[in-house]
Amino acid sequence: MNKRNTTLFKSNKILDELLIDARQGIQKIAEKYKTYRQRVWREIKRMEENKTIWGYTAVVDEEKMGWKLFMIFMKMKPLTIEQVKEQIERHKQDVPGKLAVRLIDAYYVNGTYDWIVIFAAENWTTARKYYDNIRKEYESSLLEKPEMDDVIFSTIRWGKINPQIERLYDFVSP
Repeated sequence: MNKRNTTLFKSNKILDELLIDARQGIQKIAEKYKTYRQRVWREIKRMEENKTIWGYTAVVDEEKMGWKLFMIFMKMKPLTIEQVKEQIERHKQDVPGKLAVRLIDAYYVNGTYDWIVIFAAENWTTARKYYDNIRKEYESSLLEKPEMDDVIFSTIRWGKINPQIERLYDFVSP
C-alpha cells in the first residue's frame, strides 16, 4: 500500500513522517533523521500543544463497510455570532452521530458555496435525514436550498492516495 502523501511540508521533517505514517515510532523517526528520540518527542508535543496537529485518525474506506460518502454544499447569509454558536453546539452534541452519520469534514469556505460538509452514511435514506436536519436547522440562514451529492470514488483522502486508485479506470465510458 502506498502510504505517501501527495504533498509534504518539507520544512518540518518530523511532521512529514507523521503524515506518511503516524503509527511509526518516535525511535524510527529519530533514526531516519539522525537525531535523538527526545528531540522528536518534544517537536511532536509542541505541535500537539499549539494545535498544528489536531489529532490522529485512521483513513477509512466506507465502501468496504457498506457505507457511502456524501457532500452537502450550502450558500448562506453572512456568518453571525448566532450561527457560530449553533454550529459549535451541534458539534458538541454530536448531532451527526445521533442521526447515524459519520461527519468526516466540514469547511467554511470562500467561493461559490459557504459551507461544504462531507459525511458518511449507511444508505441514501439516512443521508437524506441528515441533509433534511441541516436544511431545517439552518433554514433562516440559507440563501438557497443546499445541494447534496454522493461521492462516486475518492482518489485521495486526508492526503493518502487510495490504495485502489486503479479502480478509477472503471468509471471510463467505453
